[in-house]
Amino acid sequence: MTDRNILAYARLAEQIVALKLLPRVGWLQRGIANAESVAEHSFGLAALALIFTAADDSVDRERVLAMALVHDIAEALIGDLPFSARRLIGEAVKRDAERRALVELCTPIPGGDHLIRLWEEYAAGATREARLVKALDRVETLVQALAYERAGNRLLDEFWIDATAGLEEFPVLMAFVDRLAAQRNG
Repeated sequence: MTDRNILAYARLAEQIVALKLLPRVGWLQRGIANAESVAEHSFGLAALALIFTAADDSVDRERVLAMALVHDIAEALIGDLPFSARRLIGEAVKRDAERRALVELCTPIPGGDHLIRLWEEYAAGATREARLVKALDRVETLVQALAYERAGNRLLDEFWIDATAGLEEFPVLMAFVDRLAAQRNG
């Protein structure tokens, strides 16, 4: 291990730690004062990935967990782009910016190309594992929305519109989201 490698690890670690301080902008736009950070969201996603894959041998758990952890690292450079911004700049522009940020962040470290490939697999939804992480990303947002609503926050109805759309590949997630919606309305 060279001094250069150690320096590259240190720089990436600093960027990852900064995600703990980066609030998710979509929540701020909806008036949530103490919005979760990108790192808190990523932890929630990884925890859900661990839980929902514990008894599922049809997916590679290690890849699912790795994708869950890498999926938002690029936000350390580009920030958290809420849906309102993504709608205006387009998915292709967002994806290209995220890829360039991830390349900048991960190329200097040994094995960084592996992290970039995991993110590319996730971004493309190229495998069942990638589609599961994308689905869980959405589910985690709904779990958080329910928690915010229980704490008295409003203006979150839009998150629940078509909440199970795109989850057909994962019936257990559809049932889980249905249960969340029932708790919300009950």
